[in-house]
Amino acid sequence: MPSYTLIDWETEIEPYTLLGIHSTIEPYRLAYKINKHLKTQFSRTERDQDVTMPRYVSHYPVYKHVDTYENTTLYLIPNKFTGRLKETSSSFGLFDGTEVDEVKTVLLKEFQTVDFLLKIEKEEEFFPIKKWVNSLIEIPHVISAYKLDRFMIKNQDYLIFE
Repeated sequence: MPSYTLIDWETEIEPYTLLGIHSTIEPYRLAYKINKHLKTQFSRTERDQDVTMPRYVSHYPVYKHVDTYENTTLYLIPNKFTGRLKETSSSFGLFDGTEVDEVKTVLLKEFQTVDFLLKIEKEEEFFPIKKWVNSLIEIPHVISAYKLDRFMIKNQDYLIFE
């Protein structure tokens, strides 16, 4: 059976806008506060965004809102994860047993200081970005919010939620 290869075939990336949010609260509390202040309906999806590494698996909860007025979908996801490394056995010390170490990682390494990402699946020209940023800043516990440059992201696969 012959095999075929596609040469110079690029997948078309859907246009989106990415906002960065700085906040110290939990993801579910931020989703609730955004729902309350911006009259949205963010709800947690059944599947988390899982990133598998050799020594750990990080689980990022994903919150989704479908805006029928703007005809777009929005995703809220934390950029930081704190979890546990897979257990390793140690027999070198005085006490034999297993150790559990904690790992801190980020979803997008290019934006390490950003706490949350808000992905808007629409081009900037057709969505009121400035209005959303100003509204997000007014929410208590939100320190700052701003538009991120999505072209700086090396691995955009982490932002595909469906």
